[in-house]
Amino acid sequence: MHKIDLRSDTLTKPSEAMRKVMAHAEVGDDVYMEDPMVLQLEEKAAHILGKESALFVSSGTMGNLIAAYIHAPRGTEVMMHEKAHTYRTELSGISAVAGAKPLLVAGERGILRRSAMEKFISKRSIYYTERTSALFIENTHNFCGGTVWSALELAEAAEFATEYKLALHMDGARLFNASIASGLTAKEIVKDCDSATFCLSKGLGAPVGAILAGDRDFILEARRVRKMLGGGMRQIGMLAAAGIYALDNNIDRLQEDHDHVRILADACRENSMFHNIVEPETNILFVDTVRPAMQIIEKLAHHKVITMALDAHTVRFVTHLDVSSADIRRAAEVIRELK
Repeated sequence: MHKIDLRSDTLTKPSEAMRKVMAHAEVGDDVYMEDPMVLQLEEKAAHILGKESALFVSSGTMGNLIAAYIHAPRGTEVMMHEKAHTYRTELSGISAVAGAKPLLVAGERGILRRSAMEKFISKRSIYYTERTSALFIENTHNFCGGTVWSALELAEAAEFATEYKLALHMDGARLFNASIASGLTAKEIVKDCDSATFCLSKGLGAPVGAILAGDRDFILEARRVRKMLGGGMRQIGMLAAAGIYALDNNIDRLQEDHDHVRILADACRENSMFHNIVEPETNILFVDTVRPAMQIIEKLAHHKVITMALDAHTVRFVTHLDVSSADIRRAAEVIRELK
């Protein structure tokens, strides 16, 4: 009996079809901007997002760090949600490398509302207060359970950023999950953002890489900062080819992952060991546990269902393309019968 790994959608592996495309990819030196597959991927990504230009980077973390380095002069603040991935699990790069300070704001479901942001933003009229230079938003929001911003919420954040002269950046690691769930295109979601990232190596199934997009001048500077951070890569056409394949073939199927996680949520509702089960919006499910989360994880692992703990009493399930419908049915049965 094989294991069903529901810890993260970063666990996806390249399919045989993707591997074949990678094996036959034409390559060149990307530092000299001569890798044809990278150029094709960047052009394709920019078109999808409706931006002038795009840059292939090694990870979403690097993309977010580059954006912070450009948007936030040293000593200024970057406003973000208190549970932002950029704040919680990107090793304080915004401070350690970019020299900016996270300005944390609370918000239900990971959504930053104007009323909350206005309480925290530094007043430019007072010369001795720190300056807030950028607003980072996350869609979908990882640590709030894969939640999705509505068009109205996005517009409110953009209006706020414009009024207070903040650069607006979207951490869109799972941008296409947000698109599938909201019915908005990726272009519509990021239209008011000065920059945006999305990952190729999560639900889209590529082995590595992310995209950072923005206007032409922003990406010219981003390319320089990427090199400074050690992110200039050479013959990476194989990785870019995987990204192109992912964008061509693995976006629409994300709905299947969303459907699968709802099956797991229903199974959790049938077991009194789990409670506070919020209907998942995309492919991430958080459930609170009566017993310590590690005990639950160990019991699930005994049945080859692998999950992870977010804290002492919260378990996370994430569905992805390497988990089949049959796998989900088996995992759901294990969850129902867990004692």
